[in-house]
Amino acid sequence: MARHWRWFFWGVGAALAAALLVLIFLGYQAPELLLDLANLRYCG
Repeated sequence: MARHWRWFFWGVGAALAAALLVLIFLGYQAPELLLDLANLRYCG
């Protein structure tokens, strides 16, 4: 595998991990925000 592809996948993995951590943090700090988002997605 080319070296730049390995770095690209590491970057994508790090970004996904960071997004997951933010979602977990928001879920603990402000669960009503995530509930509102889910409501809009299902009802809208």
